[in-house]
Amino acid sequence: MNRRKFIKNSLLTTAGMISAPYILPAGTIFRSSGARLANHVVLVVFGGGIRNQESVEQQYLINQGGGPTGNIMRNMLNGASPAYNLVYDIWDPVTPSPLVTKGTLFKHMKYASGPTGHFNGHTAVITGNYTPDSLNLYANPATPTLFEYYRKHNDPQKTALNAWWMSIDLGPYVNLNYSQDKLYGSQYGANYLSPQTTFGGLGIDYFSTLNTMHPEELARLNSIKSFLNSNFNRSVTDIPGITNTDDDKQAIQDFVLKVIKGEIPIEWPLPAGVGFDQLSGDLSNVAISWKVLQKFHPELMVINTTNLDICHTNFSEYISYLHRADYGVGWLWQKIQSDPVLANDTIMICIPEHGRNEVANAIPDANGLFAYDHTGDDNSRSVFSLIVGPPSVVNQNLVVGSEEDPIGETIDIVPTIAHILGFKDSIPSGYLPGNVLEQAFV
Repeated sequence: MNRRKFIKNSLLTTAGMISAPYILPAGTIFRSSGARLANHVVLVVFGGGIRNQESVEQQYLINQGGGPTGNIMRNMLNGASPAYNLVYDIWDPVTPSPLVTKGTLFKHMKYASGPTGHFNGHTAVITGNYTPDSLNLYANPATPTLFEYYRKHNDPQKTALNAWWMSIDLGPYVNLNYSQDKLYGSQYGANYLSPQTTFGGLGIDYFSTLNTMHPEELARLNSIKSFLNSNFNRSVTDIPGITNTDDDKQAIQDFVLKVIKGEIPIEWPLPAGVGFDQLSGDLSNVAISWKVLQKFHPELMVINTTNLDICHTNFSEYISYLHRADYGVGWLWQKIQSDPVLANDTIMICIPEHGRNEVANAIPDANGLFAYDHTGDDNSRSVFSLIVGPPSVVNQNLVVGSEEDPIGETIDIVPTIAHILGFKDSIPSGYLPGNVLEQAFV
């Protein structure tokens, strides 16, 4: 198999995976109705479920037979590391000071309604509406997504290059690009990219070591090839309502090709001296997301993680992935501050899709630590959110909300971003039941 010929010919012959199903129309039809607080928003949705106990409450292993407490998210949160560590490699923070010092932490929020499922949780964050038990995982949501609101109610001079949905996985997450709502729909969706599928998951080396691949690696590449082939054969006319400008399509095709061929070098969010084998899928998604931010400077980007879902069976790995996800967020923020377009003009929001149960299940890992599910108890409805940004816009080093008095809900994220980007007042009445998280802003 000639990898470069396959990729090049496929992309140049057709619209390609990215440009056929997911490169959407240029322009919008309404101007935003309010003053902006910033011109760029990055939303990080922690998929897989995070308990407040191990994150913002910094309880570490106290719930696992009385182990130590301490902060395992030192890039995002204030607080010292555990006095001793059992289950993860400690990475020094990449941020000079915790991100909470540059923003507002909503320490206790609520995921108030609907199943505590991964797609339900993502849908609530990205649409601003809770979902019913009968949610179809393989259908677009009934209510518009954040991308649709942004693209319909913003400046008509902006193209679809300004909105990106960066998901580590395919599966149902593709469907959060746009909704079934007749006033919105596919013509207002975002550019969708799954770096793990497009670029081989844990690194570009999957495409450059064909002669030395382990059979499992080769099987993974064949799966990627099959995915690409199925999309290369599609035409824009297969997806009603989706069109794009030739310039936008070509720009993204050029970007994808250059990443695959190594002409755009990827920087990996790993500390110095840490081996490539420590790169998680979540961190790979962060790395490619940064390249998109650096290349196109979009006004709206949503990034998700999913590795944390291992908490169903392996608590130790969950802690390790949580520690690395925190590092990825800190690393991304530092990269944003290094870019002259994005620095001091970007607000980043981080929130879990939902929490996890208060009581462990009966599955121990290799360290004898018990796992946690998310079956809808009050604890699995407890989440947090961190909003960081320029001090002229975002309140710095502020913590609000408590377990007894939570402030904010998952469905508040969409109206908050609409407020930041200045188009909230253009959204039709009744579409967004949530509120702007006003406490975060100066």
